[in-house]
This record gives sequence, structure tokens and C-alpha cells, in this order.
Amino acid sequence: MKRSEKFSLDEWLSDYPENLTYDEVCDLLLDEDASVCAWQWFETMPPTELVENIENTRSHFEHTIIDMKEKGELE
Repeated sequence: MKRSEKFSLDEWLSDYPENLTYDEVCDLLLDEDASVCAWQWFETMPPTELVENIENTRSHFEHTIIDMKEKGELE
């Protein structure tokens, strides 16, 4: 799993099977599988919205890191 994927899952989920891929965790979340738990603040969020927010966080993380590398702010 890429760092951006792990980061975004950890931001929104309190528990998930860490041996699965990012896509597999998102699929479980959409299937409302009990092995995937959102943080308490997000428990009432519909699964599709939660997955969309997770994906937005992943995308933002990746774009931020790419931008920082291009500006020479990261080595």
C-alpha cells in the first residue's frame, strides 16, 4: 500500500485489515463490512461519501508531495 493510501485510510478509519490493498479496504467499506470501522466522528457518514473523502485525502496527499518535490522542498 502506498504511503498516501495508508495516510488517507488512517485519517478516516480507526480500524481495517492492514493486510489488504487500499481498493480492497474501500470495497469492504462500501459493503459495510464490520472489519472496517470509521472514526467515531464519521460513523454516521454514508459509505459512499466516506470512500469519496478517503479518496480525496489520498489524492490531496499525493499532489502535495509531488508539488513539494517539484519545488525542491523535499529531497
